[in-house]
Amino acid sequence: ALVTAGGSTYFDLVSDELTGWAGVGPVRTVLRSGCYLTHDDGLYGRTSPLTGAFRPALSVWAQVTSRPEPDLALVTMGRRDVSFDQDLPMAHSLSDSVVTKLNDQHAYLRVGAADRDRVEVGTWLEFGISHPCTVFDKWQMIPVLDGGGRVVDLVRTFF
Repeated sequence: ALVTAGGSTYFDLVSDELTGWAGVGPVRTVLRSGCYLTHDDGLYGRTSPLTGAFRPALSVWAQVTSRPEPDLALVTMGRRDVSFDQDLPMAHSLSDSVVTKLNDQHAYLRVGAADRDRVEVGTWLEFGISHPCTVFDKWQMIPVLDGGGRVVDLVRTFF
């Protein structure tokens, strides 16, 4: 028999539950913990049972396309691009700004006073995500960047 289950946050509990099923014959267990590859800035960052901080390996870059108000920026990242089922994306380099909502194509970034001079039309921003699985299902090819921000490879997803 083949028994499989997800379990990125509570992989230890899932593994214990799948092990040692008496009376059913040989059992092969497969734990599908997808977030061990990428971790995140949200859900798994808060709930991981492992000590020490993992560094997220997945982020989404988006460009500011409009500043219709002093404390609002519209950004080229929406529900079609990024996960939103657990938390909204978090701007990495902005200390006083927060994504307040997403529509299909855009994010609404509430720009705090400390960040206003750094968020202009054309500015590229890096966003951390929460729940990588719901990013994987949006992107069939994920670019891999080097330390200088250059695309050096592509990873094909099968989600």
